[in-house]
Amino acid sequence: MEIRWTVLALVVVVTAVMMVRGIVAVQHGEFGTVGRQLGVGAIVFAFGVALVRNWHRVGR
Repeated sequence: MEIRWTVLALVVVVTAVMMVRGIVAVQHGEFGTVGRQLGVGAIVFAFGVALVRNWHRVGR
């Protein structure tokens, strides 16, 4: 498996964990935590996808 697909898998796992944390926070009524998890999760996911898409340019 190429390293870039490993990176993408790691990004997806981190994003999924943050989504689960957001769901748990909703159940407990902690809406500030939900917003934070959503924001950070979106940033991490977007960065990971961009990194995988531009993998050939990174490191030159």
